[in-house]
Amino acid sequence: MTGRLLTYDDLSERWQIAVNTLRQWVMKGALVPIKLGRSVRFKESYVESVEAKGLPNVNTKMEYNKQ
Repeated sequence: MTGRLLTYDDLSERWQIAVNTLRQWVMKGALVPIKLGRSVRFKESYVESVEAKGLPNVNTKMEYNKQ
């Protein structure tokens, strides 16, 4: 695992999911980003832990917010 920070675009490409879907997941609490001023990033180690558990469902709140 690395300490790399991923953008919405990075994560969208990695998961083949629209950026708007990722933003919805963040608003619903299914994904928890790191906020750096106005920028939003996701720790690669956090993304890997989400992948290990399975991607969130847009319609349900998942407990992936433990960083």
